[in-house]
Amino acid sequence: MILSIETATAQCSVALHSCTGEFIAQKTATTENAHSEQLACLIEEILSETQTPVQNLKAIAISQGPGSYTGLRIGASLAKGMCFALSIPLIAVDTLQALALSIKEKIAGEITANGIFVPMIDARRMEVYTAQWNMNSQQIQTTNACIVNTETHLQFLENYHYYIGGDGSEKCAKLLCNSHIEYVKNTVNQAKTVGDIACTLYAKQQFADTAYFEPLYLKEFQTTQSKT
Repeated sequence: MILSIETATAQCSVALHSCTGEFIAQKTATTENAHSEQLACLIEEILSETQTPVQNLKAIAISQGPGSYTGLRIGASLAKGMCFALSIPLIAVDTLQALALSIKEKIAGEITANGIFVPMIDARRMEVYTAQWNMNSQQIQTTNACIVNTETHLQFLENYHYYIGGDGSEKCAKLLCNSHIEYVKNTVNQAKTVGDIACTLYAKQQFADTAYFEPLYLKEFQTTQSKT
Protein backbone atom coordinates (compact mmCIF):
# COMPACT_ATOMS: atom_id res chain seq x y z
CA MET A 1 0.00 0.00 0.00
CA ILE A 2 0.91 3.65 -0.48
CA LEU A 3 -0.29 6.08 2.18
CA SER A 4 -0.91 9.64 0.93
CA ILE A 5 -1.11 12.74 3.10
CA GLU A 6 -2.69 16.10 2.16
CA THR A 7 -2.19 19.00 4.57
CA ALA A 8 -1.53 21.95 2.22
CA THR A 9 -4.84 23.71 2.88
CA ALA A 10 -7.43 24.02 5.63
CA GLN A 11 -8.78 20.53 4.90
CA CYS A 12 -6.64 17.60 6.00
CA SER A 13 -7.00 14.11 4.50
CA VAL A 14 -5.22 10.78 4.06
CA ALA A 15 -5.71 8.04 1.47
CA LEU A 16 -4.62 4.50 0.69
CA HIS A 17 -3.80 3.08 -2.74
CA SER A 18 -2.35 -0.23 -3.79
CA CYS A 19 1.09 0.05 -5.36
CA THR A 20 -0.50 -0.82 -8.70
CA GLY A 21 -2.75 2.26 -8.55
CA GLU A 22 -6.01 0.95 -7.11
CA PHE A 23 -7.74 3.48 -4.85
CA ILE A 24 -8.66 1.84 -1.53
CA ALA A 25 -9.99 4.49 0.87
CA GLN A 26 -9.83 8.12 2.02
CA LYS A 27 -10.38 9.77 5.38
CA THR A 28 -10.95 13.52 5.79
CA ALA A 29 -10.78 15.60 8.97
CA THR A 30 -14.10 17.00 10.13
CA THR A 31 -12.55 20.18 11.53
CA GLU A 32 -10.58 22.63 9.39
CA ASN A 33 -7.07 23.77 10.36
CA ALA A 34 -6.72 20.99 12.94
CA HIS A 35 -3.90 19.10 11.26
CA SER A 36 -1.74 18.73 14.37
CA GLU A 37 -4.66 17.21 16.28
CA GLN A 38 -6.24 15.02 13.60
CA LEU A 39 -3.59 13.86 11.11
CA ALA A 40 -2.15 11.02 13.19
CA CYS A 41 -5.67 9.93 14.16
CA LEU A 42 -6.75 9.84 10.51
CA ILE A 43 -3.82 7.59 9.66
CA GLU A 44 -4.63 5.23 12.51
CA GLU A 45 -8.29 5.13 11.48
CA ILE A 46 -7.69 4.42 7.79
CA LEU A 47 -5.20 1.64 8.56
CA SER A 48 -7.59 0.12 11.09
CA GLU A 49 -10.71 0.36 8.92
CA THR A 50 -8.96 -1.19 5.91
CA GLN A 51 -7.21 -3.77 8.10
CA THR A 52 -3.84 -2.67 6.75
CA PRO A 53 -0.85 -3.37 9.02
CA VAL A 54 1.55 -0.45 9.03
CA GLN A 55 4.27 -2.87 7.93
CA ASN A 56 2.38 -3.27 4.63
CA LEU A 57 3.09 0.32 3.63
CA LYS A 58 5.61 0.49 0.81
CA ALA A 59 5.83 4.29 0.53
CA ILE A 60 4.45 7.53 1.99
CA ALA A 61 3.28 10.24 -0.41
CA ILE A 62 3.14 13.85 0.71
CA SER A 63 1.47 16.87 -0.84
CA GLN A 64 4.61 18.99 -1.14
CA GLY A 65 3.09 22.46 -1.61
CA PRO A 66 2.61 25.26 -2.19
CA GLY A 67 0.06 25.95 0.52
CA SER A 68 -0.25 26.60 4.23
CA TYR A 69 3.17 26.91 5.87
CA THR A 70 1.98 25.28 9.08
CA GLY A 71 0.01 22.55 7.35
CA LEU A 72 2.90 21.62 5.07
CA ARG A 73 5.32 21.46 8.01
CA ILE A 74 3.02 19.15 9.96
CA GLY A 75 2.45 16.82 7.02
CA ALA A 76 6.12 16.66 6.05
CA SER A 77 7.28 16.01 9.61
CA LEU A 78 4.91 13.09 10.11
CA ALA A 79 5.58 11.63 6.66
CA LYS A 80 9.35 11.77 7.09
CA GLY A 81 9.11 10.25 10.55
CA MET A 82 7.09 7.31 9.24
CA CYS A 83 9.46 6.81 6.31
CA PHE A 84 12.49 6.64 8.61
CA ALA A 85 10.72 4.34 11.08
CA LEU A 86 9.51 1.93 8.39
CA SER A 87 12.55 2.26 6.07
CA ILE A 88 10.34 3.11 3.10
CA PRO A 89 10.64 5.87 0.48
CA LEU A 90 9.00 9.29 0.48
CA ILE A 91 7.11 10.46 -2.62
CA ALA A 92 6.64 14.22 -3.10
CA VAL A 93 3.59 15.22 -5.15
CA ASP A 94 2.94 18.72 -6.50
CA THR A 95 -0.07 20.06 -4.56
CA LEU A 96 -1.38 22.08 -7.50
CA GLN A 97 -1.02 19.13 -9.87
CA ALA A 98 -3.11 17.00 -7.51
CA LEU A 99 -5.72 19.77 -7.31
CA ALA A 100 -5.78 20.05 -11.12
CA LEU A 101 -6.50 16.32 -11.24
CA SER A 102 -9.35 16.80 -8.74
CA ILE A 103 -10.85 19.45 -11.05
CA LYS A 104 -10.52 17.11 -14.03
CA GLU A 105 -12.15 14.20 -12.20
CA LYS A 106 -15.01 16.34 -10.88
CA ILE A 107 -16.15 17.38 -14.36
CA ALA A 108 -15.23 14.22 -16.25
CA GLY A 109 -17.40 13.91 -19.34
CA GLU A 110 -18.00 17.66 -19.57
CA ILE A 111 -14.51 18.77 -20.59
CA THR A 112 -13.89 20.40 -23.96
CA ALA A 113 -11.00 19.28 -26.17
CA ASN A 114 -9.16 22.57 -25.58
CA GLY A 115 -9.56 22.44 -21.81
CA ILE A 116 -6.98 23.88 -19.43
CA PHE A 117 -7.10 23.16 -15.69
CA VAL A 118 -6.23 26.04 -13.36
CA PRO A 119 -5.96 25.08 -9.67
CA MET A 120 -5.90 27.99 -7.24
CA ILE A 121 -4.96 27.85 -3.55
CA ASP A 122 -5.74 30.81 -1.31
CA ALA A 123 -2.58 32.70 -0.36
CA ARG A 124 -4.40 35.43 1.65
CA ARG A 125 -5.78 38.76 0.52
CA MET A 126 -6.13 38.75 -3.30
CA GLU A 127 -3.21 36.41 -3.90
CA VAL A 128 -3.36 32.76 -5.00
CA TYR A 129 -0.90 29.97 -5.68
CA THR A 130 -1.60 28.71 -9.17
CA ALA A 131 -0.35 26.98 -12.33
CA GLN A 132 -1.92 25.42 -15.42
CA TRP A 133 -2.18 21.88 -16.81
CA ASN A 134 -3.49 20.79 -20.22
CA MET A 135 -5.62 17.78 -21.14
CA ASN A 136 -2.50 15.57 -21.36
CA SER A 137 -1.54 16.37 -17.75
CA GLN A 138 1.37 18.51 -18.95
CA GLN A 139 2.17 21.61 -16.91
CA ILE A 140 2.02 24.61 -19.24
CA GLN A 141 2.42 27.42 -16.71
CA THR A 142 4.97 27.44 -13.93
CA THR A 143 3.84 27.49 -10.32
CA ASN A 144 3.56 31.05 -9.07
CA ALA A 145 1.98 33.36 -6.51
CA CYS A 146 -0.45 35.52 -8.50
CA ILE A 147 -2.23 38.66 -7.32
CA VAL A 148 -5.72 38.56 -8.80
CA ASN A 149 -6.90 41.90 -10.20
CA THR A 150 -8.80 43.36 -13.15
CA GLU A 151 -5.87 42.55 -15.48
CA THR A 152 -5.58 38.87 -14.54
CA HIS A 153 -8.06 37.76 -17.21
CA LEU A 154 -5.59 38.80 -19.92
CA GLN A 155 -3.50 35.67 -19.32
CA PHE A 156 -6.44 33.42 -20.28
CA LEU A 157 -6.41 33.01 -24.07
CA GLU A 158 -9.77 32.97 -25.83
CA ASN A 159 -8.98 29.85 -27.89
CA TYR A 160 -8.92 27.71 -24.72
CA HIS A 161 -11.54 26.82 -22.14
CA TYR A 162 -10.29 27.22 -18.58
CA TYR A 163 -11.55 25.22 -15.62
CA ILE A 164 -10.70 26.97 -12.36
CA GLY A 165 -11.06 25.32 -8.96
CA GLY A 166 -9.73 25.26 -5.42
CA ASP A 167 -10.23 27.40 -2.33
CA GLY A 168 -8.50 30.35 -4.01
CA SER A 169 -10.82 30.45 -7.02
CA GLU A 170 -13.73 32.07 -5.16
CA LYS A 171 -11.95 35.42 -4.96
CA CYS A 172 -11.65 35.40 -8.76
CA ALA A 173 -15.34 34.91 -9.54
CA LYS A 174 -16.21 38.58 -9.95
CA LEU A 175 -12.91 39.62 -11.54
CA LEU A 176 -12.66 36.85 -14.14
CA CYS A 177 -16.04 36.92 -15.83
CA ASN A 178 -15.68 35.44 -19.31
CA SER A 179 -17.39 32.79 -21.42
CA HIS A 180 -14.20 30.71 -21.74
CA ILE A 181 -13.53 30.66 -17.98
CA GLU A 182 -15.56 28.17 -15.93
CA TYR A 183 -15.54 27.78 -12.15
CA VAL A 184 -15.68 24.25 -10.80
CA LYS A 185 -17.32 24.76 -7.42
CA ASN A 186 -16.52 22.83 -4.26
CA THR A 187 -13.23 21.48 -5.58
CA VAL A 188 -10.82 20.87 -2.71
CA ASN A 189 -7.38 19.42 -2.19
CA GLN A 190 -7.65 15.73 -1.34
CA ALA A 191 -5.26 12.90 -0.53
CA LYS A 192 -6.94 10.68 -3.12
CA THR A 193 -5.51 12.56 -6.10
CA VAL A 194 -2.15 12.92 -4.33
CA GLY A 195 -2.14 9.13 -4.20
CA ASP A 196 -3.21 8.78 -7.83
CA ILE A 197 -0.12 10.70 -8.92
CA ALA A 198 2.09 9.02 -6.31
CA CYS A 199 1.33 5.58 -7.77
CA THR A 200 2.75 6.69 -11.12
CA LEU A 201 5.86 8.09 -9.43
CA TYR A 202 6.23 4.89 -7.40
CA ALA A 203 6.20 2.80 -10.57
CA LYS A 204 8.97 5.01 -11.96
CA GLN A 205 10.90 4.84 -8.66
CA GLN A 206 10.88 8.63 -8.45
CA PHE A 207 11.40 9.24 -4.74
CA ALA A 208 12.31 12.30 -2.70
CA ASP A 209 15.40 12.46 -0.51
CA THR A 210 13.72 11.87 2.84
CA ALA A 211 16.51 13.40 4.89
CA TYR A 212 16.68 16.65 2.93
CA PHE A 213 13.11 17.05 1.72
CA GLU A 214 11.52 20.42 2.42
CA PRO A 215 8.01 21.47 1.36
CA LEU A 216 7.56 23.99 -1.44
CA TYR A 217 6.53 27.07 0.54
CA LEU A 218 6.91 29.45 -2.42
CA LYS A 219 6.81 32.39 -0.02
CA GLU A 220 8.56 33.01 3.28
CA PHE A 221 6.55 32.49 6.44
CA GLN A 222 4.96 35.73 7.60
CA THR A 223 3.68 36.53 11.05
CA THR A 224 2.06 39.62 12.50
CA GLN A 225 4.15 41.33 15.14
CA SER A 226 2.60 43.65 17.69
CA LYS A 227 3.94 47.16 17.96
CA THR A 228 5.75 48.15 21.13
